[in-house]
Amino acid sequence: MKMTIRRKTHLIVAGAMLWLAVLACRIEPPKIVLQDTATPIVETEVITQVVTQIITPTPRPTNTPLPSPTPFPSPTPTWDPMSAPIYYPLPNCVASRLHIGDQAMVSWIGGPNAIRWGLDLHEDNILTYAQPGSILTILDGPWCSHGWIVWFVQMADGTRGFTPEGNGEEYWLVPLPRQ
Repeated sequence: MKMTIRRKTHLIVAGAMLWLAVLACRIEPPKIVLQDTATPIVETEVITQVVTQIITPTPRPTNTPLPSPTPFPSPTPTWDPMSAPIYYPLPNCVASRLHIGDQAMVSWIGGPNAIRWGLDLHEDNILTYAQPGSILTILDGPWCSHGWIVWFVQMADGTRGFTPEGNGEEYWLVPLPRQ
């Protein structure tokens, strides 16, 4: 068979295009690299465990702190003693917050309160001193001595006597809440 020139031209052009495509893509065969050292073979061991007995865990004791002892109540009032209503029981005398039957505490601010054997607030009739924080029971009164309210009180140890509540500016006996 005779090929025409036109066909030959087409084949040559097609071949050239294929050759150009191959060159453009730079298709290279894969390179084979030989290593000088052999790859080590790792042997794998499989270890299994078989449960033969179930043991329930025993709880370990914890370092729980021992309960602290309950503190004794403080003689300091936990309420505002100045919130107790004031009244004027005697003319020409200062105001009071106390009544017969009340309990009062000797103020922490004023120092010890003198307990006297008489109503007069002189130094020569002092029996003892009620220390700050001491609890007194109001037994009788009030009386007015030198413009101060005076009450007949009993101390925790049973001592009885007269002591002032305050001078109108400072109060040395503060009421405790009624129970």
